Amino acid sequence: MTDWDHDVDVVVLGSGGAGLTAALTAAANGASVAVYEKAATVGGTTAVSGGIVWIPAHRRSSEGELTAEDAMAYLRAQSLGYMDDELVETFVGTGAAMLDFVEAHSELEFEVAAGFPDYKPELPGGRPAGGRSLNARPFDLSRLGAWSNRITSFPADFSNVGIDAETRARIHASVEDMSGDFCVAGTALIAGLLKGLLDAGVVPQTDSRAVELIADPLGIVGVRIAQGDSEFQVRARHGVVLGTGGFEWDERLVEAYLRGPMRGAVSPPTNTGDGLRMAMAHGADLANMGEAWWVPIVQIPGDTFNGHPRSRSVRLERTRPRSIIVNRAGNRFLNEAGEYNSMAGPFHFLDPRLGYANDPAWIVFDSLHLKHYGFLGVDPDGPIPDWFCQSTDLDELSDKTGIDADGLRRTLHAWNAAVAGDVDPEFGRGASAYDGYWGDDKATTPAGRTLGPIDTAPYFAVPVSIGAMGTKGGPRTDRDGRVLHVNGTAITGLFAAGNAMAGATGKAYGGAGGTLGPAMVFGYRAGHAVATGTSVSWRDS
Repeated sequence: MTDWDHDVDVVVLGSGGAGLTAALTAAANGASVAVYEKAATVGGTTAVSGGIVWIPAHRRSSEGELTAEDAMAYLRAQSLGYMDDELVETFVGTGAAMLDFVEAHSELEFEVAAGFPDYKPELPGGRPAGGRSLNARPFDLSRLGAWSNRITSFPADFSNVGIDAETRARIHASVEDMSGDFCVAGTALIAGLLKGLLDAGVVPQTDSRAVELIADPLGIVGVRIAQGDSEFQVRARHGVVLGTGGFEWDERLVEAYLRGPMRGAVSPPTNTGDGLRMAMAHGADLANMGEAWWVPIVQIPGDTFNGHPRSRSVRLERTRPRSIIVNRAGNRFLNEAGEYNSMAGPFHFLDPRLGYANDPAWIVFDSLHLKHYGFLGVDPDGPIPDWFCQSTDLDELSDKTGIDADGLRRTLHAWNAAVAGDVDPEFGRGASAYDGYWGDDKATTPAGRTLGPIDTAPYFAVPVSIGAMGTKGGPRTDRDGRVLHVNGTAITGLFAAGNAMAGATGKAYGGAGGTLGPAMVFGYRAGHAVATGTSVSWRDS
């Protein structure tokens, strides 16, 4: 018989959007809840994200109801047959109810990010004018008391998913007109959830790493937790919810499972697959293991964060005019202004003779790009850093980078001729409503927001590769987050949500918040199921 040190109804491992939503839901349904977080702070990847949730069917849009039928048509059009239709239908049908529930049981408020287009808005069911991405409204951190400085954060200049001042304005996450200690984006989302949880009497324990799931013949009954040099065992009478994030920071798991190179993660370095390993130890079936939430990254030599290599996501820099991305042959190979997740395919293109033909690659831009926009926080009027590969002409740029000079010269000649007509015939950059969203908002045409010649020396090149915001693979689950055994049955007492579960949408990435929307929905469903033993009826949502 196990000697338990603590005894609760529900144990939640992890404190990101998925974990806190599960904990809040379980507590609101009358369960006693304990939350354990591996890091010294709460919030996980959610806290350092844009904090947007993609909820594709709801009645909050100023344009009227956004239907489940349109949402399913849109996701099927981009899924390539790799999504779980039952789980996706459940996500689409439950999203509105999750928003209502969270707002009713916390101080979190959501608002539509007006005008934020879906990521592939021209597909059937897509929305070029937006409406499916919702922000957490700014939250006053002073309402958290002693917890106000215990939310995970990156340094102010850490360009994780582009949350700089301009990006905050683009995603409608601004506090310029508010007085108080207000936060925005992912910090606001976590702060609102955390306040609701604290008000329910649930206090997360940090620096508390889950080491092992404890089972008896009937299923999972508890968990062993390490705190510093000591360990203790917590009984979970109703079950354990895994909200521990992905495995992008574990080199062994990345090499074993991801479908191509992943050169760096932009998430907190605590995402090392703890939940995945614990679930595997009890026979969990796995799915979607080759996929990640991909994103192009720049790594500055010698740049680290808490002893780990630091990767910076690039969005504005590759979207604005007068920049392109080329491979070592000097050729473009993708739409630089397209949504980041789909860029993994071109970066992973495998040439049987050359290996990964587009890895490494470079962002090439000219002096007018730098003058007008800056680059990854580098001031246009400041000193030029060595990692910019500043060059007086294309031959010098080739010598410094290894890019084929003739290939680059041909590419720029063709590019400059094409963009003079506001068109990119090779990859269609500027044709989608999404392409110009992060571009030059002073331009007079949609294509003009992202297209522009590269013709004014000096020229610059910065190495770019493919990284990840998180992984998408993990234990297969049912619609309530119950982890499934390899024999197809549910593992009694074990649930998962967020990046700790197999991503329901497969390869698809609907729009801004396409990670957090499903994470919170399945956190909500798992929290309800583990607390009550019943299922949320999504068809009535």
